[in-house]
Amino acid sequence: MRVSATCPLLLLPLVTAVVLALPRSAPAADPVVWRTDYNAARKEAADKGLPLFVVVGTENCFYCKKLEAGPCRDAAVVGQLANNFIPLKIDASRDPNLARALKVQLYPTIVFAGPDGKIHAFVEGYIDADRLTEHLKRTGTAVSTTDWAARDFEQASRALAAGDYPRAVTLLKGITRELGEKPIGVKSQQVLDDVERTAAGKLTRAKDLEQRGFTQEAMDTLAETVKTYAGTLAAGDAATMMTGLAAKPEIQDKLRLRTARDLLAVAKEDFRLGRFFDCLLKCEQLAVFSDLPEGKEAVALAGDVKGNPERLAAVCEQMNQRTAMMYLTLADSWVAKGQTSEAIACYEKVTRLCPNSRSGDLALAQLAKLKANGGATPVNLSKPNQ
Repeated sequence: MRVSATCPLLLLPLVTAVVLALPRSAPAADPVVWRTDYNAARKEAADKGLPLFVVVGTENCFYCKKLEAGPCRDAAVVGQLANNFIPLKIDASRDPNLARALKVQLYPTIVFAGPDGKIHAFVEGYIDADRLTEHLKRTGTAVSTTDWAARDFEQASRALAAGDYPRAVTLLKGITRELGEKPIGVKSQQVLDDVERTAAGKLTRAKDLEQRGFTQEAMDTLAETVKTYAGTLAAGDAATMMTGLAAKPEIQDKLRLRTARDLLAVAKEDFRLGRFFDCLLKCEQLAVFSDLPEGKEAVALAGDVKGNPERLAAVCEQMNQRTAMMYLTLADSWVAKGQTSEAIACYEKVTRLCPNSRSGDLALAQLAKLKANGGATPVNLSKPNQ
């Protein structure tokens, strides 16, 4: 009997033999790089600033295998785990102590934790890909550094590099207040602690100077601490210590003497540079130190100005220039309010005070503009240099 070549009964053994002879394909590789060492994963998370995604299960757990074969191979989940997390797989049968420490009661259990190890969420039992993706996004947002914090930390770092500690302290305190438990908050606190230690060192030096009798040097160190490290606890303590020292009679006498010496030095410099009006003003301020040699020297210096006609004429001219500039400023204010008649009166006073001067010429020009425009606001007004 002839048999058809297409007879399925005869072809079946042949097909089966061919299929069995073909090489078996290897199972698909897991797209997620799972860590299995808890301590190593914790360290990696801390170093990279990434949150942990921990799956706790057992080899004979049906839903553990279903979670691994399904949601954990979903494209959205894989993308999150590969880029934003440190994935860790724990076999509870091999590491029961760790499972108990994590308070795992059902398999599988997913633990979401920050880079610092702080647990943010538990998911017990099987979860589908969509819900798992939402959990991943929520955890990533919770532990990630916000844009403003990153910007403020960068600005604080630049301020520290420039020696602007008050600004750096303000920025870092804002970060620690809002994000104290997050990695950038912890890092900001560490930087703050470093600044505090430096400021505290200055305060300790000031205390040592005061105990050894170098009170003025101690006051200078305290003042530097208050100014340079404003916002730190040490700066606050330094300000309190300064107040206490300044209240002592002997300290007040030293401060008074130093103030008189500094003021007299500036008055002498004004005299040397021909700023006789400023020199006289400082000599008048030194009148309250009449019991000190500096006060007596100031009286003599003022006499050198007032007893010399040329110097006294310079005083009058410098005083007129100051007054003229104030009237120019006042005229600006009147013009801004639309009260041109008052502005004109100010400009006219300037022309009388300082004729044939830059201030006077400027006032004349503005007067001409106002009158030509029927009292309209003048433009391009600029002040003369002092």
